[in-house]
Amino acid sequence: MEVRWARLVVAAAVAAVARPSPAPLGTGVDCELPARVRDNILRYRPQVDRIIEAALGDRHRHAAYNGLEDFVERFGARPSGSDELEAAIDFMKKKAEGDGFKVHTEEVMVPRWVRGEETLMMLSPRQKSMSILGLGTTIGTQQYPGGVLRAEAVVCDSFEEMEKLGEAKIAGKIVVFNDDFGDASDAPLTRYRSSNAYRTRSAARAACLGAVAVLVRSRTDYSLYTPHAGIQYYGNSTQIPAAAITVEDAHSIARHYARGRTVELLLKMSATTLPMRKSRNLIIDYGRPESTELVILSAHIDSWDVGEGALDNGDGVFINYQAVKLLKELGLMPHRTIRLAYWTGEEHGHIGGKQYVRQHEGDMDRLQMVIENDFGPFRPMGLRVNGSEGAACFVRHLTSMLGAANATSTGGSPALSEARHFSQRGVPAAALDVDQSRYYWYHHTEADTMDALDPHNLDLCVATMAASVYVVADVADRVPR
Repeated sequence: MEVRWARLVVAAAVAAVARPSPAPLGTGVDCELPARVRDNILRYRPQVDRIIEAALGDRHRHAAYNGLEDFVERFGARPSGSDELEAAIDFMKKKAEGDGFKVHTEEVMVPRWVRGEETLMMLSPRQKSMSILGLGTTIGTQQYPGGVLRAEAVVCDSFEEMEKLGEAKIAGKIVVFNDDFGDASDAPLTRYRSSNAYRTRSAARAACLGAVAVLVRSRTDYSLYTPHAGIQYYGNSTQIPAAAITVEDAHSIARHYARGRTVELLLKMSATTLPMRKSRNLIIDYGRPESTELVILSAHIDSWDVGEGALDNGDGVFINYQAVKLLKELGLMPHRTIRLAYWTGEEHGHIGGKQYVRQHEGDMDRLQMVIENDFGPFRPMGLRVNGSEGAACFVRHLTSMLGAANATSTGGSPALSEARHFSQRGVPAAALDVDQSRYYWYHHTEADTMDALDPHNLDLCVATMAASVYVVADVADRVPR
């Protein structure tokens, strides 16, 4: 063990029993952390500045964007169980091996849901073709004559309104949920989290009252006639077709319904679920042979079957990869191993991440932190933290050094994907925080393409992630649990 590392470990042990002291004036951080821990973090400012400068410099400019552009043009969307997903995993595995990283995969069985043909027509009070996207795991309409379902619509603004109508008015109808995308005064992420049950649980709840299908207003705060896909869950309820419709069509149907007009719809969907298929989590390690502790950088490599999966989550794959590759090229090898984890089957319920946690239960104590990248590739603001007050304070001191990337914010309660399952086992978790004001314009839509991305924002995300993970992986102190 190097002398510097040994001295820091001893100093950290002494500081652990010392009275916590506030940060010195000028750091902009008002939480308390043992002085030695705080100073050990802040001593990385020169390395942080060097990393950010390199990430934004000419040599590495747009590296993540260019890599992602090539990736999505090769493979496009990468739905669970698809050949495209497996080819994408092979591609990243070969790329990492060529760049000199230690690489392995871990097998995971994932679902195979295929969308098939989708048609929605309003037959009355006037004829209009409407755009839809079946929600993940939905059944089709093959059980009806000619594979076509014709039924009247009932419009509900909430689950409570549907429950009040009861089975007498819901049975045999297509329920159209015209609920708002959360409270307009909240941040986009909060709005998504508060209203997402209408996408994930509508079919199960409406089926209990005898509905024959559900159509859900897309989860977005802005629409240019774009439906949004995503997973839905039947649970133990009767299975009925479930699809997302555009905000514009939800409003149109609701206006007709409010005027007392009978709205008749024709729905044709050929969605089907095929047998499970073998896939893989891709694990890429960068660290010293003697390292016994880990920091995980988390992103998922699968996507929905619409668009190209550039925002969700191809950007996470390439931002994380370029961050670690940058450290390697700068000769900055931390004392803890940085593990890039590319999960499979995330869009169907964090399948790859859940299996990893189950299979690596014994590694939870070795984990310093999990840092997730699944909020989009927009301007970085800093990190969000899920953990103890000490962990949050640790990260606040870290982000106070990221001024060169304008990413000094530290928030709480991130909507974690796979990292949530580590957090539930006591591992401190964080997520790259970005400006999400436009994220839900593209999320789970055909518009999830490279045209929604800005190369400079990806560079800023690389700078933020590389600097953050280096400090977390190299500092002598453990992140408080």
